[in-house]
Amino acid sequence: MSVIQFPKQKAVFQPFAHFIRLGEGSYRRVADLIAAGTLTSKRVVIDASKAAHQRDLIEMLRGRETEIILDPRTIELSSRRKCGGLAASAPWASPDKGTPLGPELFRKGHSTDIYGQIAKMCMELGVDAVLAPTQFLGDPGFDGWYRINVEGCELLRTALDDAGGQNVRIDYLLAARLSDLRKPDFQRQFLTDLQSMPVDNLWLRLSMSPVENSPTNAQRLIGTLAGWHNAGVPIIMDYVGGLAGEALLSMNVVSGIAHGFGEQTAFTTSNWNDPPKKRDPEDGKKGGRAQRISVTALGRTFTTKEMEVLLSAHGARSLLLPAERHIAPNGVQDIQNDARRFNAADAEHRLLAISKVPTVDRPEFFAQTRMREIASTAKRAEKLNPKAEVAKANNVDLAKLQKRLTEQRQKSDSLRETFEDIATERKEQGYLAKEIGSVRLATQHKETGTR
Repeated sequence: MSVIQFPKQKAVFQPFAHFIRLGEGSYRRVADLIAAGTLTSKRVVIDASKAAHQRDLIEMLRGRETEIILDPRTIELSSRRKCGGLAASAPWASPDKGTPLGPELFRKGHSTDIYGQIAKMCMELGVDAVLAPTQFLGDPGFDGWYRINVEGCELLRTALDDAGGQNVRIDYLLAARLSDLRKPDFQRQFLTDLQSMPVDNLWLRLSMSPVENSPTNAQRLIGTLAGWHNAGVPIIMDYVGGLAGEALLSMNVVSGIAHGFGEQTAFTTSNWNDPPKKRDPEDGKKGGRAQRISVTALGRTFTTKEMEVLLSAHGARSLLLPAERHIAPNGVQDIQNDARRFNAADAEHRLLAISKVPTVDRPEFFAQTRMREIASTAKRAEKLNPKAEVAKANNVDLAKLQKRLTEQRQKSDSLRETFEDIATERKEQGYLAKEIGSVRLATQHKETGTR
C-alpha cells in the first residue's frame, strides 16, 4: 500500500525578518537600543562608510548572536548627487570627493579590484553577509548598470571565496524605480538571471511615492510585489518602515523589511545625476533634519515641536500616545528625552502585533483592525484644539498643522477602503511570501564577542 504525501503546509505563524540599519549618523544610539533590548531584532546592517568606527559595536553584536550584513554603499557612491556625502568614507570611494564611481571600476579585471576590497572588509570585520555592490538602474547618466551588476555579483562571490570567505553569504540589492518592476520584460529577464546568482535573498530599494500618501501608490506597490511571488528567494524591502512596512508584511508580499531610525527610511532619487547642493555657511541655518516623532496611531510622523503643540490640546495624550506603558513609562517626558527610543519601542510593538496574527489572517487584520484604528484616530485628531500660545512659542504654523490633520483624516479613510480591497485580493490569490531562513552566522559567534 502506497502512502501519498500531502504538500508541506506553511507555518501557521510564518516569521518575517526585521533588519535594523545602524545608519551613518545615528549608529551608536541605535546600537545602544539593541544592547538595551529595546530593539530585539537579530539582523543588523552596517555601512562600509562607518564600519572602521564600529568595531566595538560589531563585537557587541557578535556576542548577541546577531546576523551582521555589510552594505558597501555603492549605490550612493555611484551617484553624483550623493557620492560626496557620508558614504564617501567607504574605502573604495573615489579619492576625488564629489566624483562618482564609474562603470569601468566594476568591470572584471579593473586595477582597483573593488570586489577584492569589499571581500577584504568582510573578512576583517567578520560579517555574515554582504549586499551585492549594485547601482540605481534609473541612473540618467548611464543605462548599462544592469548587466554590470548581475556579473558583479558573481565576481564578488569569487573574491569572497579567494579571501577565505566561503561562508559569507550574498544578498542581491536591486535598486530601481517601481515602474521598472512593473514591466513584464524586465521581470522576466531579472528573475531568469536571479536563478543563477549566488544569493540568499533579494533586497528591493525602490524609487516611488510613499504608500501612506495615496491609495493608488499602495495598490500599485502591493500589486507589483504580489506579482514577484515566484522570485524563488525571500524578498526584503529596503529603506521601508512605519506604516508602509507594516502593510507590506501584513499583506504577505515581502519576507522582511529593512530601515534605520531617523535615516535610511526612504529612497530619494530626484536630481540623481546633479551635483550636490552646497549649503551657504552664512545662511544661519543648521544642517541636518529635524527629529521626528512617530505617531503610529495615525501612521504619521511629526517634528518634536509639532508634537508639543499637538499634545497641548485636551485629550491629545490619550489619543496619540500608545497605551502600552513599556513604550513610554513616563509619558511625554520619555518622548522629549529620547525620541529615538520611543520610536523604536513603538515600532517593535507594532511588528510584534503582526507576528502574533496567523499568516493567512494578516491581510484582514491590517485592513480591518489596524487601518480602522488609524481612520478612527484621524477623525478624532482632526477635532483637537491645540493651544495657540504653545504653537507661537514653538514657531509652528497652527493653521497648517490643523490642515494636515484634516488631510490625514481624508487620506486615512481612502487608505482603509483600499486596504480592504487589497486584503480581499490577497486572500483570493492565496500565495505567501517565501519564508525567510534563520539568522545566518558565517561562523558560530562566541559569547565573548569574538569568532
